Amino acid sequence: MSNLPEEYVHRTNTVVNFILSHLSADLRLKKLAAIANYSPFHFQKVFKQVTGETPKQYIIRMRLENSAHFIVNQDYKTVTEIALSSGFASPSTFARAFKSYFGICAEELRKLTPKEKIKFRRSMGTKSTNVHLFSQGYSPDYWRRNLEVRVSKLQTVRAVFVNLPLSQPKKIERGFRKVIQLVEDFNLINEGSKFIGVINPHAELYQAGITFQSGQSLPKNVDIAELEGGRFAITKVKGPSLTTFHSLHAIHQFWLPKNNYRIKHSYVFEILEHNPLDEAYHRIEREIFIPIEVVPSI
Repeated sequence: MSNLPEEYVHRTNTVVNFILSHLSADLRLKKLAAIANYSPFHFQKVFKQVTGETPKQYIIRMRLENSAHFIVNQDYKTVTEIALSSGFASPSTFARAFKSYFGICAEELRKLTPKEKIKFRRSMGTKSTNVHLFSQGYSPDYWRRNLEVRVSKLQTVRAVFVNLPLSQPKKIERGFRKVIQLVEDFNLINEGSKFIGVINPHAELYQAGITFQSGQSLPKNVDIAELEGGRFAITKVKGPSLTTFHSLHAIHQFWLPKNNYRIKHSYVFEILEHNPLDEAYHRIEREIFIPIEVVPSI
């Protein structure tokens, strides 16, 4: 990707961000090409150069992995509801695609025990993502003793960001350098700016960013992420990115089953305490924010 024109990466990032935010929408090639401001033929070529997949392949994979995430975490919804909300045209289309991709029926996945679901979450890493990082070297005893979680509300967060591979820490550090330079060039950074990383495990995507105020005007050639405000489970970590994955795994295993909350979205984000240019990423304390919602009483 480093040898590709910056314009290709920027326009593809814009489309990827749109896809992840609109999985249930009509995502035809012509529509996505218009967002990138390319012809459909050229867009398809550029998208594959940047992501390694055609737009259709990428969309199907994101819809499948998004649906698997919610089948595991949102048992109050039917499989059909999840399939349709993930963008599949019909239950039968979803059922065939799901079984072909994961080797298990969606209904079978739902019937797994909590431990079996954790094992399934690990196995998702054998596909095109790196979700296995959630459990690689994971110590249940350590996290059972040390996991501390608080719940708080947060307003909508807006950030300038760059897309990076989730499983490559060195690229994440370089990504923060790039986005910091970008906001400094356009004088977007201020005392209230925060260094933020959006983690999309099922998209194998890390978005390194810096928050900005809603009133600030932005140039057209920057990528912007908007994270919906609401209620979050928050925990603190320090160490390599693997520590972040382990904390998320522990929240699924130990905290959620004992509390009256459920996962709301498939992404999480972290806010870094210090500027990653001044201190190595693995030495910075980070707050991890997991979007949650209250489980309604029956």
